Amino acid sequence: MFRRKDLCPGALVCPEAMNLNGPEAGPDALPCPECPEQYLDTYLASPAGQLVAMVCQLDFALQAGVAVSLAEIPYPEFLLLRQLVEEREAYQAEEMKKKR
Repeated sequence: MFRRKDLCPGALVCPEAMNLNGPEAGPDALPCPECPEQYLDTYLASPAGQLVAMVCQLDFALQAGVAVSLAEIPYPEFLLLRQLVEEREAYQAEEMKKKR
């Protein structure tokens, strides 16, 4: 999710995008059938993806200072929250390296 912008350059730029009006990319271009960004959207709409969204909301609440005890978070959600935080830290470190 943090690297969403890196998944697809967009239907107007992607050489694999499907254009309804011929070979030139235009405003009617559709994502390619194997578009990673489309796969992500499909996953996020699934029950597992909804769990990810819920954990993102929990993370937001924790970042905003809402107090939640560890006993209130089911263990699978805790593991996903931990993975989210670790992934964010790795992404931020990568972005800092790119800026140097």
